[in-house]
Amino acid sequence: MIPAATAQSGNGTSEMETPSIELVSQSMWIAEEDIFRVSFRLIDAPDGSTIDVNIGVPIRSRSALLDRLAGPSTGLGLQQISRLPMPEPDANGITSLQFATTSSQELEPKTVGVPWLKLSAEGVYPVSIVLRDSDNLRLDTIHTFLVRTPPVDSDLSPLLVSTVLSVSGPLPVNSEGTVDMPVSPEGTVDMGASESSLQVLAEVFDPRIRPQPLATVSVNPLLVDALAISEQTEHTMLLARLQQATTNRQITSNTYVPLDSDAWIDHDLSLQIGWQVEAGAAVLDEFLGSQSDHTIMVLTTSASPRLLNRLQRERVELVLVPDALLDPANELVGTLAKTSFLLPTLDELLTPGEPIKALSIDSTATAHFTRTDSADTAPYLVLADLAARWFEDPQQLRGIVIAPPLDSLSDSTGLGVLLDEISVSPILSSVDPSAIVENLEPEALRQVRPAEVNGFGEDYKAALSDGQRIARSYQNMVDPIASVDTPERELIETLDRALLLSGTYGLTETQRDAYLAVVAQTVRDTVAAIQPPSRQRITLTSRSESIPMLIRNNLDHDVIVRLDLNSDKLDFPEGNFLLQRLSPGVNQIQVPVQAKTSGDAVLEISVNSPTGLLALGESQLTVRATSLSGTGVGIAAAALAILLLWWARHWWSRRRSKLELPKSSVSA
Repeated sequence: MIPAATAQSGNGTSEMETPSIELVSQSMWIAEEDIFRVSFRLIDAPDGSTIDVNIGVPIRSRSALLDRLAGPSTGLGLQQISRLPMPEPDANGITSLQFATTSSQELEPKTVGVPWLKLSAEGVYPVSIVLRDSDNLRLDTIHTFLVRTPPVDSDLSPLLVSTVLSVSGPLPVNSEGTVDMPVSPEGTVDMGASESSLQVLAEVFDPRIRPQPLATVSVNPLLVDALAISEQTEHTMLLARLQQATTNRQITSNTYVPLDSDAWIDHDLSLQIGWQVEAGAAVLDEFLGSQSDHTIMVLTTSASPRLLNRLQRERVELVLVPDALLDPANELVGTLAKTSFLLPTLDELLTPGEPIKALSIDSTATAHFTRTDSADTAPYLVLADLAARWFEDPQQLRGIVIAPPLDSLSDSTGLGVLLDEISVSPILSSVDPSAIVENLEPEALRQVRPAEVNGFGEDYKAALSDGQRIARSYQNMVDPIASVDTPERELIETLDRALLLSGTYGLTETQRDAYLAVVAQTVRDTVAAIQPPSRQRITLTSRSESIPMLIRNNLDHDVIVRLDLNSDKLDFPEGNFLLQRLSPGVNQIQVPVQAKTSGDAVLEISVNSPTGLLALGESQLTVRATSLSGTGVGIAAAALAILLLWWARHWWSRRRSKLELPKSSVSA
């Protein structure tokens, strides 16, 4: 279609558009003696306008199709029908034409009063629809195609077509260098261009518009999570539509955010990749209409052999790889090998592992959607492209995976046409990706190119580990006792979200550190509301007694803390650490102790998270024991017994001496 041009401008007069023609719909698959229908909308067409229809020679190869697209012709081809009068448009302003087709050598088909097209051979026919004015000047042209199909009883193998609808764009980065997640204080989330792609996805699968077309969905879980936490009405409605649209549909597994997988592996973050996969699955399973298929994943950046081994351990059995990620150095010639192949893996000992099955996503088949002059004809150009591939070798079973670029579509109209036409095509068969692998068992090995961006600093692994430890420590304080939809549980989710976002593909080291710093500071500010016992002196009046401690919880919810106790002169019958639940306000805790000796003893108290990994505060109590311990009493009793024995013996000895003295005197 020729772009509209301005007729008048700059001098205060109104502007007018050049007359043009827009394709609304057409027949695509034409069997023998079938009817070709085409509908279009005329814009500012003058009175007396007519239509020319030109049919080119049939095409049976993709190279010939591309040549035709590079230089479309409106002149004489195989057949031309000139100066067709313009039918009256319907109530929606749509004008329709229909043509009888024939494959015989007769001059006229049997249908009377209908223009006819001679399609004598099977193939892809170029079609040009030309709008002319009453003076026969060309005003605008539509270039499209139709396909003359073989007889229905032909023993030919269809082209297996798997369609993947992928929305993987990240959220926009704000002025602070972080992704606009979590939700802002105003309850808003900027979804950027991804919101439009999600709208298209919801529209094309709307069961009120069309039956369930077969297609695989791959959505960045971060985007779904953004809709779930947003307080904007339009986001709530969009999420509800996505839930309905994805019910009973294959949804691929995904990491929570796109990852620079090579960098994660290089920094020994294999376990954290599993954490990202689990977090992504949890979001998709909770908020979309079907459980995600954990056995299939679409790669978005790269995939080292060690990463593929990690994915296998996460139960991934099949990966879909955009052809741009494949190493062109080992590109395979055979059509089957290009579609279905194996990717090598390495286990943790860096020895060859079991290869993983893979399919290539063909970017050229759907590139027609990005042609600036083909918005209305794009789905038919894609269908013609697929048909031309089939005609190259109709006897051979082959397959292709396509991923229409949702971010380039203003609405779902063209995508809906594509899915509908694939489902009814006699030479194309709509299947899920696993069906291609089952029918085209992969054998050849291919390589994936390494990622071009490595946004990790050397300290990211340690910083991420610290952030996870801090977040888990706070979670242990509240998770066992917090009910759903409470502020404390929402804080746990916010901390997890920030940790996951820190790994987003393409962030700088400063941006990653910003997320991790938010986690650490948020937890520290929160747990600062827990105040340990104040310093005080306590007197024990018996050997075994309970010491009262006062701990203040300035939060508005209960928490669980761990008290670690240490003293050289005190024993703790119930252990040297205690788990305590603190309610908001002042909590009195009784700690049983036993004094080893009398006198002063220092009791050191550390208040920590339940795992002991997060320190909440420290204090010291001075404990004075005024009663003897059991050992002291025993020693004192023994000493008294010895003293009494010595005194008795001394007294008896002196008495004997006095009795014996008179006898001696008498003798003298």
